[in-house]
Amino acid sequence: MNIIVDGRYQIIKRLGKGGFAHTYLAKNLAAPGEPKCVVKQLRPKVEHPRMLQLFKLEAAILDRFKHSQIPKTVEWFEHQGDFFMVQDFVAGDDLSKEFTIGHQWSEAKVVRFLRDMLKVLGYVHQKQAIHRDIKPANIIRRWDNGQLCLIDFGAVQDLEDDSLVPTTVVGTPGYHAPEQAEGLATFGSDIYALGMTAIQFLTGHYPIHLPKNAAHEVAWRDLTTISDRLATILEQMTRVDYIDRYDCTMAVLADLETLPLGSDDDIPVSSSRSIAAESSHQLLTSRIMSVAILLGLGLVSTVAIVSRVQSVGGIGGGSISDSPLELMRQ
Repeated sequence: MNIIVDGRYQIIKRLGKGGFAHTYLAKNLAAPGEPKCVVKQLRPKVEHPRMLQLFKLEAAILDRFKHSQIPKTVEWFEHQGDFFMVQDFVAGDDLSKEFTIGHQWSEAKVVRFLRDMLKVLGYVHQKQAIHRDIKPANIIRRWDNGQLCLIDFGAVQDLEDDSLVPTTVVGTPGYHAPEQAEGLATFGSDIYALGMTAIQFLTGHYPIHLPKNAAHEVAWRDLTTISDRLATILEQMTRVDYIDRYDCTMAVLADLETLPLGSDDDIPVSSSRSIAAESSHQLLTSRIMSVAILLGLGLVSTVAIVSRVQSVGGIGGGSISDSPLELMRQ
């Protein structure tokens, strides 16, 4: 691609297309060594002011985070009427590429996955943010050390800014918690989505294709062979009613500590910290915050729906249109 944005970022290829933004792999021509980066462009045809608000919020939230498993924001700017955000490039593959229908992860691998991602989510929640779009495509495994990284905060909710009332329904069908369809999200909503992701890898089936029982909960238990203890944890992570669900990551991690980690040589994972070192004060604080969110957001109304459906087994298929950056080619 012979495209250079703002005279600094040379586009290499398109990485993805979301509901209201495109992402590209690029080179930073202005930095020593011309390192690779990710350039995210708000789609020019998106005119709803809420979309621009979410775009700016993502940049602000990422700037607040200082975590090795979350990419940093380099900058965000406006160029020729379009809005762009530049982030660190994570060299790796997202977990959707590790999934094959019918292939099942072992229990040990799933437990390792949950322990690692729950710690990252716990950090996000501690910073008073809710991701709202946890799914395999938004988790990258680094090529060099197997570390898992959480990406795409385009649907994030900032709990520190009371002026940003969450009136837009976001998330991906099959993964997002039922309350998100009503415009409500809590820390437990992220836990639900992570639980559904784990169930996908355990069963070898996309969550959206799994049957549901009379209580409208996903019926997956007979599709895999795992310990009753892990099954109980996952069932509590994915309860339809958020009142019955785990309300903080620390509670899930505490229950996972009762499971033997086992061994799984094919899993490259980041080093884990002892859960026992976490204070009970953090656990209490997280639960208080969850109650506060429920009280404050119970009457949220829906004004727009953002389609964030990834292409899965006949769901959300279709061709990708020409890139809006093509219009910028000289």
